Amino acid sequence: MKSGSFPLFNQNPQPAADAGGAVAAQSYARRIHMLGQLAGIATLIALWPQVAAPWLLLVWWAGTGIAQLLLAGLACRVQLTHPAMPIHDPLLRHYLFSAIAVIGGGAWGSLALVGPYEAGPLAQAILFMALGGVTLTGAGILFGSRTAYAVFVTAVQLPLFIQTVVNPPSTLPHSSVFLGMFVLFALTLNDVLAISHRRLAATEPAAHELPAPWQAMLDNAGEALILAKGLRIEHWNRRFSELMHVADQAPIRRLDACLANRREWHRHARAASEALGRGDTYRSVMRLRRTDGSEFWAELSGRRVDGAPPAQIVWAANDISDRMGAETRASMAWDQLFALVGQSADWYWQTDSQHRLMRITLLAGPDKEGLEQHIGRKWWQFPVGAPGSRPAHGTLRRTFEQREAFRDLEVEIPDGGHAPQRHLHLSGTPRLDEHGGFLGYHGLATDVTERIRDRERIHFLAYHDPLTSLPNRRLLMERLEQSVARAHRYQERIGVILVDVDDFKRINDLAGHSTGDRILVEMADRLRHGVRACDTVARLEGDTFAVLLPELESAGAAEPVAAKILSILHQPLVQPSPRSALGASLGIATYPDDAGNADGLLRAADARLLRAKRRGGQRIERA
Repeated sequence: MKSGSFPLFNQNPQPAADAGGAVAAQSYARRIHMLGQLAGIATLIALWPQVAAPWLLLVWWAGTGIAQLLLAGLACRVQLTHPAMPIHDPLLRHYLFSAIAVIGGGAWGSLALVGPYEAGPLAQAILFMALGGVTLTGAGILFGSRTAYAVFVTAVQLPLFIQTVVNPPSTLPHSSVFLGMFVLFALTLNDVLAISHRRLAATEPAAHELPAPWQAMLDNAGEALILAKGLRIEHWNRRFSELMHVADQAPIRRLDACLANRREWHRHARAASEALGRGDTYRSVMRLRRTDGSEFWAELSGRRVDGAPPAQIVWAANDISDRMGAETRASMAWDQLFALVGQSADWYWQTDSQHRLMRITLLAGPDKEGLEQHIGRKWWQFPVGAPGSRPAHGTLRRTFEQREAFRDLEVEIPDGGHAPQRHLHLSGTPRLDEHGGFLGYHGLATDVTERIRDRERIHFLAYHDPLTSLPNRRLLMERLEQSVARAHRYQERIGVILVDVDDFKRINDLAGHSTGDRILVEMADRLRHGVRACDTVARLEGDTFAVLLPELESAGAAEPVAAKILSILHQPLVQPSPRSALGASLGIATYPDDAGNADGLLRAADARLLRAKRRGGQRIERA
C-alpha cells in the first residue's frame, strides 16, 4: 500500500503518528531536520579544506538547510492531514511524499556537483561516506514507503553514479559497480525494516480493557463492532468473534488481516478517506476472510470518533452472504428468463395506469428503432410518416382501454422518421396491485417488419408482372369483373383495349431478348403515363398488354384513348433496337355493347386485335 493511505488499509503507519498525535509528529519532524543540519555541517567542515572553491560548499549547505526546513514542515502537514492543507486522497498523499523524497534526496545528491569529486582521493572518500550515510539513514526514516525511499536513493546517488561512470576514480576504478551494490543493499535494508515494523505492530496488545458495562453493551449488539486505532484493533464485541471465528488464544490484532482481497485496498482506501475526511459515514460491501480461511460477504460501515492521528474509527459489520446469494440467484434466474423470452420477442415493455410507456428493455439484437426515445408516449401515439391511414391504432387504443390481456396486436413505429414504417406485434397483460387496482400493462413486442414485407412481396408477385411491375392477367380479371359488376349496377360503360407490338419476334431475334425486355419496360411506362389514374394497364403475356377503361361516357369514348396509345408507342424508342419506332395493333371492346361479362369482353377485344394484325398492323379495330 502506498504511503499516506487511509489507516484501515495502510500497512505502514507513519512513525510520527505512532509517537502520539500532532505534537509528537512535529517533534519527530524537527529531530529529523536537526539531524540533517548536523550532517550537513559535519560534511561542510570535512570538505572545506579539500576543495578549491569552498564558497560553493557554503551555497550548497545553505540551500540544503532551507530545503530541509521547508520539507520537514510540508511532511508534517501531509502526514497529519493538517487543517490548513487537508489531503484525504491517498494517492495524492503518496505523490506528495514521493516529491518530498525526491527534493530532499536531490539536495544531498547535488553535493557531488559542487567540486568534492574533482578535489582528490580524500575529498572523494568523504563524499562517498557522506552520501552513503545519508542513504542508510533514509532507510530507517522512510521504511513506511518503498516507493518514497526508492526515489530518495535515486536522487541521492544518481549524480555520483554518473560521475563514477564517466570519470572513474583512479584509486577505485570500479567504484560504479560497488555503488550499485550499495544501493541494492540499502533497498534491502529498507524492506527488512518495514517488515520488522509490521510484525511488531501486529503483536502489540490492545491498549486497555473496557469497563464491564460498556463491554456488556457491545456484546449485546446485533452487529459485529470494532474500535480501531489506525490498523490496530483495540476492542471488539462478541458478535465480531462469532462472525470471524476468533479464538481467545489467537485474536485478530490488525484490520488488514480481515480482508479477503488486498488488491482492492486502493479503491476502498480512496473512497473511505474521502468520506471520513468529510466527517461522513463510510459504507461499502466487501469480502472478508475468517481466521479459518473461509470467506463471506460483509456490509461494512465506519465512522471517525477521534480526529487525532492515527484516527479512532468505529466499524460495524454484517454478514450478508445469504442476501448476496439470493440476489445472485434471482439475477441469474432473471437473466435466464430474459434470454429465453429473447428467443421469441425483441423487447419487454411496461406502461403506467394511463397507458404511457414507462420502461422498454431490449431482449435480443440491436435496438435499431431506438424505442427508448418514445418513453412517455402511448403505443398509438407513435409518429408515422403517412398520417391518416392508421386504422390498427384505433383498435389498439380500444384494446388497451378494455384492460384485458391481448396477443399479436399490430402497431406501426417510425423507421428513422420516414416511410416505410416498421411493424411490431404486441402481447400484453394487465398489472394489478395487491388490492386489484390497475397499475398498467406489461408485455412483449416483436419486430415483424420483415415478415410483413415478405408477405407483401409474395402478394405483389402473385398479382403483378415481374418484368414491368404491371398487374398481370389474374389482377386484371379481378378488376375487370368488379368494373363489370359496378357498370351493371349503375348503368355505366367500360372499355377494354388490347395492345400488341408488331413484329416483336423479329426485334428479339435481331437485338436479343435483353433488348426486347428493355423495350417492353419502356412500353409499360408509356402506357401507364398515357391513361387516367383510374385506368388499369396490365401485361397479359409476351408483348400483349391490356388497358381497362372504367366509367366511360359513351361507347366511342375508348377510341380517342386507343389513338393516343398508338401515337405514343410510335414515337422513337429510348432503348437501341433495329427500329427507331414501334408499330402496334389495337383491338377495342366495350360493355355492354360487345359483351356482357369479363371473359366476353377480353375475347371480343382479342378477336379485333388479331384482325388488326392481319390487316398489316399499326391500326385500331373497333367493330
